[in-house]
This record gives sequence, structure tokens and C-alpha cells, in this order.
Amino acid sequence: MTPCDWDSRPHFERLIGPLREKARDLGYALAVHGTLRRDIDLIAVPWSEGAVPPPELAAALRAAAETVNGEAHWSWSMQGREFTLAGCPGTKPHGRLGWVINLGGGPYIDLSVWAPSPE
Repeated sequence: MTPCDWDSRPHFERLIGPLREKARDLGYALAVHGTLRRDIDLIAVPWSEGAVPPPELAAALRAAAETVNGEAHWSWSMQGREFTLAGCPGTKPHGRLGWVINLGGGPYIDLSVWAPSPE
């Protein structure tokens, strides 16, 4: 694997405010983790009553990213032998669902979402 030659921080700085606002509107807290070197790793956690289902949140965040960035589309990701494509989530440890949002070459968003509890 060759090292990447881009820095995600400029994308992150433009995107994080609008993405957090959209997540909050839909009942989630949105946090970042990782180095912001190759990608923008985001974690969405249900935070308030009435948090929307994870696919609805992911679609809203993709649309918000497109508004800010000018381009944002579902991308494929290989997780073990599992592929995600066209907005379908992959599964991650501890019940998280994952989406990859391509920002048009270079950095991308790696989104992990915990589902709201069924209660």
C-alpha cells in the first residue's frame, strides 16, 4: 500500500460545521477521530429522542457534504469480504453501520453510525 499524498484537513474544516448541524437536527452527535491524513473519519451517535434511522442520517450527511463541497457521492468500500455500494451500509464492530462518501478524488468521508436503541 502506497502512502497517500493528500491532507483531509482543509476538507474537514469546510465540512464539519454543516455536517454537525445536520446531524444535530436529526438527533445525532457527530465526532471526528483519526489523523485526517487520508480520510475524514466521523462517528455519529444517537443523542436525542427521535433520532432518525442511520440510513436517513447518512443520506442527509452526503447531501450536506455535496452542498458544501460541490461533489459527494456514495463510494464502494471493501470491509473484509463485504462491499458497500450506492449508499448501502457495511457492518462494523459493535453494531455500527458504515458508509464511504467520496468527495471527488483525494479525501473521503468514512462514516460510522450507531443505531438508536429500539426502546
